[in-house]
Amino acid sequence: MSGVTCNLCGHDGFRVLESDTPPYRVLRCSRCRLVFVDPAPPAKALSEHYDGDYYREWIDAQRDRRLAMWAARLDRLEKWVSRGRLLDVGCGEGTFIELALKRGWDVHGTELSRFAADHASRVLGREIFCGELAEARFRDGEFDAVTLWHVLEHVTDPVRYLSEARRILKPGGILIVAVPNVNDLVMQVAYRLVRGKPLKRFSAGDREIHLYHFSAETLIGYMKKTGFRCRSMGPDYGIIAPAKKWLNAAAAVPYHLFGLKIFNAIEAVATPEEKPRV
Repeated sequence: MSGVTCNLCGHDGFRVLESDTPPYRVLRCSRCRLVFVDPAPPAKALSEHYDGDYYREWIDAQRDRRLAMWAARLDRLEKWVSRGRLLDVGCGEGTFIELALKRGWDVHGTELSRFAADHASRVLGREIFCGELAEARFRDGEFDAVTLWHVLEHVTDPVRYLSEARRILKPGGILIVAVPNVNDLVMQVAYRLVRGKPLKRFSAGDREIHLYHFSAETLIGYMKKTGFRCRSMGPDYGIIAPAKKWLNAAAAVPYHLFGLKIFNAIEAVATPEEKPRV
């Protein structure tokens, strides 16, 4: 596969997992086992994908349930760090920022979707930066905490995002990353039983386009590569859909009993190492 290298380990050997949506393929690195989509869709197409139609359901029908989800996530963050300066990367419609502001945080946000950034800016009464994280040009060591709630799977270069998060975090600051788990065995079995076919990782008509599919091991690999030390890792309980919520709770049982990370999504907490590797 000429010209394709793994974003995590740099290897150029892959296994093709899916190839039925040309020109896109889902590949798995034969060295570190990172799963990703190649080629990545154009940045403009990705930004335009998350327009008003995508966000309207969250803003209207699901707002109450999402408020509870974001409040629980903020509770978990506050177990690690006192209120201070917080950056929410990929802040969407701004609900997490809204709750954090009410609790006394000094909060800032970035968002790739122009619709979402404009909506959040209007609702919050403060500017949300629209663009890539590095384009915001935050100062070195500016934040006490940086959160990426289900963002890393959508970006074209996870190393760049995590390296930038490392740069703008204060020494001892907290990074929280939540991503879907590629080893979501319970979800895969349930999907096959209900739909009669395997769960696909990429389809042209997907509501959400996931460019990277992380396991616990590859997520830790990214953190080490970009100068972070993982402090905690477990299930991400921020799921709204009732069926998925039930399946995630069921998958948490073997995790707590045997350490098996087969839940639907991963939540990891990390702190910067003294000397980043990238």
